[in-house]
Amino acid sequence: MALLSGQVAIVTGAGRGLGRAVSETLAALGASVVLASRNAPELDEVVKGIKRSGGHALAQTADVADERQVQDLALATARWVGPASILVNCAGMVDPMAPLARSDAALWLRNIAINVGGTYLPIRAVLPGMLDRGVGRIVNISSGSATRPSAGWTAYSAAKSAVVQLTRSLALEVEGTGVTACAFNPGAMDTDMQERIRRTASSDFPRADEYRDAAREGRLIDPKAPARAIAYLVLPGTQRNGQVLQHDDEQLLSAVESALPG
Repeated sequence: MALLSGQVAIVTGAGRGLGRAVSETLAALGASVVLASRNAPELDEVVKGIKRSGGHALAQTADVADERQVQDLALATARWVGPASILVNCAGMVDPMAPLARSDAALWLRNIAINVGGTYLPIRAVLPGMLDRGVGRIVNISSGSATRPSAGWTAYSAAKSAVVQLTRSLALEVEGTGVTACAFNPGAMDTDMQERIRRTASSDFPRADEYRDAAREGRLIDPKAPARAIAYLVLPGTQRNGQVLQHDDEQLLSAVESALPG
């Protein structure tokens, strides 16, 4: 089912984890997908897999915290594929995981630059064109940490809270334009990032034990499941402007299953 035929999607953080799963899912639904991250070999591997499956994909290395590189990403997309009608901001980082008093200041600020700046800059790059054309779907990746404070995670918690409020404020600006913006919390997924969290000492990040238990008990989520929810959110007929959605929302999951092929 080519539900996204004719759509052009940019996915950041696309070399692994959720970003990879989103890219593969959107391509399988007919979108032309531009994959962005700083790791070129990872991107190339994902692109090759999409093309082998009959999809359309292009790799573009970019640091989402660098304005010039993000502008180049948007320009390359428009030039080689077409103007972006979909943006999914998956790029993120979890470090530093340590009490604030012992945190590395440069790493703390880099977290904000990636998680918040790396959400803002891609939106800023593609939004004017979306508004001109009167069509666009933007999904920003949130987290349970946006509302649940966690010792040792001051940067990540602050960043994800900011992403939620950025999304809600943006939604007010684009209401009625044909562009929508929403945030989605994919839950604790079985990814390299989650493995990094589990390696952290409990003395630095007390919730590490919680995640280690989840992995041991098989409760981590396959990224392909939230990727399907994100695919639903970017469908032309989906109107979810300003919503902050959760991976276990039963009404959302029902809508996903009704809209997408199994």
